[in-house]
Formats: sequence, C-alpha cells, structure tokens
Amino acid sequence: MKLPRVTGALLVLGTLLAPLPAFAERNEPRQWTLNMKDAELRDLVSEVGEITGKTMVLDPRMSGKVTVQSSSALDQAGIYSLFLTVLRSQGYAALDQGDRVLIVPVADAKTKASGSEQAADDEFVTEVIPLRNATSAEVAAVLRPLVAMDAYVAPSSSSNALVVTDSASNVGRIRSLVRELDSAGERAFSTLGLKHAWATDLAATLTESVNQGSGAPAGARAIADARSNRLILVGPSQAREQMATLARQLDVPGNANDGTRVVRLHHTDAKQLADLLSGIGKRMEVGNGGKDGRAGSILISADESQNALVLMAEPAQLATLDAVIEQLDRPRAQVLVEAAIVEVSGDINDALGVQWAGRGSDAGGAIQFGSTGLTIGSLLGTLQDGKRPTLPDGGVIGVGSGHFAALVTALSSDSNNNLLSTPSLLTLDNEPAEILVGQNVPFQTGSYTTDAAGANNPFTTVERRDIGVTLKVTPHINEGNSLRLKVEQESSELAAAPPGINTSDAITNKRAIKSTILADDGQIIVIGGLIKDNVKTQVSKVPLLGDIPLIGGLFRSTKEITEKTNLMVFLRPTLLRTSEESGELGQRKYNDLRNLHSNDRGPNGMLLPSDPRRLFDNDGSPVLDVRGATGR
Repeated sequence: MKLPRVTGALLVLGTLLAPLPAFAERNEPRQWTLNMKDAELRDLVSEVGEITGKTMVLDPRMSGKVTVQSSSALDQAGIYSLFLTVLRSQGYAALDQGDRVLIVPVADAKTKASGSEQAADDEFVTEVIPLRNATSAEVAAVLRPLVAMDAYVAPSSSSNALVVTDSASNVGRIRSLVRELDSAGERAFSTLGLKHAWATDLAATLTESVNQGSGAPAGARAIADARSNRLILVGPSQAREQMATLARQLDVPGNANDGTRVVRLHHTDAKQLADLLSGIGKRMEVGNGGKDGRAGSILISADESQNALVLMAEPAQLATLDAVIEQLDRPRAQVLVEAAIVEVSGDINDALGVQWAGRGSDAGGAIQFGSTGLTIGSLLGTLQDGKRPTLPDGGVIGVGSGHFAALVTALSSDSNNNLLSTPSLLTLDNEPAEILVGQNVPFQTGSYTTDAAGANNPFTTVERRDIGVTLKVTPHINEGNSLRLKVEQESSELAAAPPGINTSDAITNKRAIKSTILADDGQIIVIGGLIKDNVKTQVSKVPLLGDIPLIGGLFRSTKEITEKTNLMVFLRPTLLRTSEESGELGQRKYNDLRNLHSNDRGPNGMLLPSDPRRLFDNDGSPVLDVRGATGR
C-alpha cells in the first residue's frame, strides 16, 4: 500500500518541477525587429497586433504604405511606441479603449480619445485639467499657439477647466504649463515667439531681470515652452512689457560659431557623413532632452555641390560633432587588386576504323562507320560520279576492285590552349569596384507575330548580356596590412552548339567564383580553381564479328577523346596609403606597357613617350610617334 503513495508523491513533485523551465523562459522578455519596406499600413497594424496581443480595430478609410526599419531589437512596449509614431506620421491616431485599440484619423481622434492614465507617449488621449485661480478661457488662449494643428484645447467655463486632446507626452507638457499658469492666480498672461534665441535660456534671464530691485512685481516670471520655442509671460502688464522688450533685444542672430557651423570636407562624402551624424545627433538630443527640454535642436544637412556639412546645434554639441568629423574626414587608403585567370586545356583525339564494301551480280553490301569522318558509301558514290572526293584529316587507305573495296581511316590529334587574363583595378577602402572586358551580346528571349491590316508582322525580343571577363571587388582594410576582400570573378564566352542540336539561341560557357577572403598586402593567393578530365570512348562495330579476337578490329571503328582543363584564379592586393605610392604605381605600369613587344614591330617604347604626362600635356609634338612603328 505504500507504493502508490510514493508514486503519487513523485507525480506531484514532477508536476511542480515541470513548469520551472517555462517560468525561467518567461522571465526573459521577448524582443522583435521590424523591417518592412513599402508595406501596407494595414499589414503593419496586423503585425503589431500579433506582437502586442492587442485587438486592433481599423477605420475603413485607413490606407497608405510605410517603411519601418528598427536598427535594434525592441520589446513589446518599444514596438508599440514605434507603431504609434508611425501612425502619427501618417495622420492616424491609436485610441486605447481597454479591450481594444481603435485606429482613426487624427481629426476624429479629438472627439473619441479617452483618459490619459497609463497611456503610451504617442497615444492620443483626452484629459480635463481643472483650474483653481486662472480663468480657463484666458489659459486656453495662451496655450493654443503652443500645441500642434491636430491637437485640441478648449475651455469649459461651467467647471473652469481645460479639455486637452493630444498625444500623451504633449498632454503631460501642457499639464505642466497649466499648473504654472494656474499658480500665477489672477495675473495676466501673454506669449512671445522667438526666432533666434532659445526659450529655455531666455526664460531664466527674463525672470531674474524683472524680479530685481525692491519695487519688483510679485510673481512676475517667464515660462518656456521648448517644443514651440515660445515664452509665456506672466505678471502685470508693465512687467510683461518689460520682459517682452528685453526678449526682443536678446532675440538676435548670434555669431556664426555659436549655433551654426559650415564644415567643408576634404576626404569624406558629405551625404554619407550627414546620415551617420544624424544618428549621433538623435542620441545627443535624447541625452539632453531631460535636462533642458531641447529635443530636436540638432540639425545636420549636406551640401553635395560643395561637399560640405551644415550644422545647427548648441556650442557644446557642435564641439562634439566637430571632434567626430575630424576623426572621420581623413584620407582613405586605396587598394590595387590584380587578378590572374590562368586556363590550360588540351584535347587528344585518336580514331581508327575499317570499312568494307562488296558487290555481286545480284546484290551488294557494305560495312561503314560514320564516326570516322568518311563513309565508304559516300566515297564510292563520289567516285562513280567522276568527282574528286573530299578526304578528312589523318591517314586514309583504300583498296578495291570491281567487286570489292576496303577503306582504312586513322587520325590522332593533339591540341593545347593556354589562356591568361590579368584584369586589375584600383579602388578606395570599403568601396566596390568592377571591370568588364568583353562584348555586349544580344540573346533572343521570345518572338511573336502580329496581324495588322491583313499583314503578318513578326517581332523578336532580345536581351543584351555582357560576355567576357568580369572582376568585382570590395576591399576592407583591417588593422595592420591585412585585407578582407569580397570577390566576384566571372569568365564567359560564346560556344558552338553541340553536334546534332539545332538552336537559334547563343550558348555561353561560364566560369564564376564568388568568395570572401583574407590576404596580406602584396600576398599572392589562389581563390579557386577547377581541374577537369573528360575521357570519351566511342566504339562502332558489327555484332559478333567485331568481337572476334585478332580479326575483330577489321569489323569495328574506335574513337577516343581525352579533354583536360586546368583553371586557377589568383589575386594579389596591394595597399596604397599615400599619393606618392599611387604615383609610383602609375609610372611602373606605364613602363611595363612601353616594354611590351607587339609582334615584330619592336617595343611599344617606340610608340609611347617616355614620360606619361605627355599623354595629357600636348606641347605641339605628336604624342604617339608612329614613325617608329613603320621603320621610317
């Protein structure tokens, strides 16, 4: 009876322990990455609904396409916050109604938004803000210039409160301003927009200036709204006029070096660097936003015509950006990539055949093999017509009489081909480069016939493709003198159609390599190759007779083909860090070209000047001396 109790205890223990791994997994929050390009807005809503587990109710008017790319993984809250930002940029708002999220145009969200408790920053909410001292109509008039066009601010005179509809983050900002204004009591308010100065900076200065002296008005102060860069002036009319006058005097363009900077780049592309610095600027804005409220104060633009950057930020932020630009705007090294494509191929063909023909008074016959290149039947027919036969390559022996003939053909051929292609190209570090030496060949892709006015008009569609030697390289210089190379090499050529196959399209032989390798400066490295042996044996024979020992060779034909192909691709990268090294390379390559021999005409030095600068600088004498090539 004890065994069941023990078993039951073990089962209970197993039941308690089984969920532990699942609980451990739940403690780790899941993260997602959104990467959607030209996606339907409805698809984004569906995707976010699955991630967050929220039920999304879409307005039937909702349409449009968006591109969303999150550089890092986000949790559920981050995904939902990003989703709300995308909706706002498309003119829609999300209204959280507890068990569901209603997505409507922003214009409709003003009348449907709910409370702001536990709402996301970009979620549309409505909040009623009561006032104790100030009048709701006066405060609403002051706040309207400070909110966005799609927001809603209205007074409620019956309860002396403000009804505000906007994103949760903006509602929180407005709530803080309302509390500041409400604490001013019955004192009047006015707003003042700034063009050049920062509202946050001037607010403290104006408040301090108006409260100096024994006769200063009590409670007069300036409140800054960083989002709209406007000042709210609180106090008696004389104090507000005094602060407004001082603000206008201080709101003047500062020195060029204070908040604006134009940086001309010497080595880096302005557009690419502007994209990089924009990401850094956003991080700096987030870091400073909680301190002085100046989120969005950094502006970075590229002038591609002058390869310059225009920076607008605070002096401290400009100093940080200047330091980053100084580190990035440096000359990049260049890489010379030389390739050697070596192909060695050879064919060995051996053919031997015996053919017979005989004729009697009533019948005739023949044993012939077409693989020998010449059949005895065609030979006899040509001789009978009195014509001279065309004989194939190799040895041909024929004997015969009026009733009997024999033909023996033998051929042995050996061919070798050596192909060397040496493309080379120069490129900057981390920049792709490509060289193509070949032809642009049309390939037929289709044909059709149209019937117009009783006449058939045939049409043929073609597609042009590059045929030749192609080399694509993207070098990445590592620490020291090592390089990482992304290499794509292709060799293609037109080929003849195989025997017995009729085709109107061109056939190409293609050899391609795609790889990523590591190499040192000046190191010769092989990136790939092919060793191919192809042996073909073709035997034609008369059954039974061709298998007889010794004399069977008289009744069969044998052809053997051996093809060998060796293909190797070599690379040699060379680092060029200075302009002097680039100049030396150009001179060396030019000297190699002058020393080349062209058939029997002698070296190319007789055609090319000794100094390569004469190819571009015409001093009145002929650049190419053709007299050396003609021997005159």
